[in-house]
Amino acid sequence: MSTGSILVALAMALVVGAYLLRPFRRQADPDRTVEFWVARARAGRRAEAMVAEPSEEEVNFCPRCGRRVGPEDRFCARCGAPLRGGGE
Repeated sequence: MSTGSILVALAMALVVGAYLLRPFRRQADPDRTVEFWVARARAGRRAEAMVAEPSEEEVNFCPRCGRRVGPEDRFCARCGAPLRGGGE
């Protein structure tokens, strides 16, 4: 066998192995993904649309990374972004 055929066989074995191990890959948490996109959409709104008072049941998110934050938080625990209105 030549070196080229050994390399091709090795590459094919890697591709097949990656395909077979695909179900065991760590998947992203769908709830965190949705929360991130909702926070990103909220952060992208114009300032006029964000004038409404948030209700007590509304969940707050960091505008930079999308992590859930409490109403009393002044900074995001994940990325350190300053949060408006927290603790003031």
